[in-house]
Amino acid sequence: MGLLDSEAGKKRLLCVEIPVIERYNQGRDPEFQIRAERRNGSLVLCYRLMPTHNVYELETRLSPSYPLVPPETRVLTPLRHCPHLLEGQTLCLWRQGSSRAANRWDPAKYTCVFAVQAAWRWLACYEIWYMTGEWPLPDAK
Repeated sequence: MGLLDSEAGKKRLLCVEIPVIERYNQGRDPEFQIRAERRNGSLVLCYRLMPTHNVYELETRLSPSYPLVPPETRVLTPLRHCPHLLEGQTLCLWRQGSSRAANRWDPAKYTCVFAVQAAWRWLACYEIWYMTGEWPLPDAK
């Protein structure tokens, strides 16, 4: 039983996640708005970000165990491999140096839009790393 199947999951979607996505999209250029799609029992957020010079296509997957399990964000735009990029171009956001059980995701504090904002920050760091060879933020412990 997951986010889209359980009453608790549906309530979170209607009361928390969907209103947050609507606020994020409000006044934003349609090209950069979040679209939510249902895929294989998961909710997938599809969007574009432009942290500095480049536009990136991304998707953030909310698994059936979301929000207990953190969302996974993948960049669809080809990237040069870097130390903070996981297999399948998945961004290293919540589990740097930790297991899923000990990650930094807190379902009581964060929403799916926080994951989008974290992806924006990651991409800004990526662009700095691409130009300088140095990741501008310390690794998570």
